[in-house]
Amino acid sequence: MPEETIYLEAPDRTQDVLTMKWTLRSAGYDIRSTWHEDDVNTSPLSFGNHWNARGVKRMLSCNSLVVICGAGDKSTPELAMMAGVALARGMGVFWVGAPVKGLCDFPAVQQFNTLIDFEKQIVGRAYSRPTAMDASLAA
Repeated sequence: MPEETIYLEAPDRTQDVLTMKWTLRSAGYDIRSTWHEDDVNTSPLSFGNHWNARGVKRMLSCNSLVVICGAGDKSTPELAMMAGVALARGMGVFWVGAPVKGLCDFPAVQQFNTLIDFEKQIVGRAYSRPTAMDASLAA
């Protein structure tokens, strides 16, 4: 089974983004986005300016895009743009926050109202996947 690779997207680097990054990693997902990895002492303004060609190229190397809308469930045009690019390339999109009219009508978009809803469905799925170890024990 190929490894699931995820690009994590949000308007800003928040504690929710960092917590989700580590939750997904602990569930076995490979997080390929790096904009949220910068030094803690970096200006918060730099995190809001991470939508560029380099980020899009990195995102396109993934299987899925996870969009965390952030406080107040305010989506930004940049988040919708990243989701649109991902959809155009056949990637799965997980949208966490208030649904965006039109975007969430695509079958490849799974919308979750809260991070807790997302975690229950998606991260829980990772723990229920059979592993190579499980297969060898069954044999």
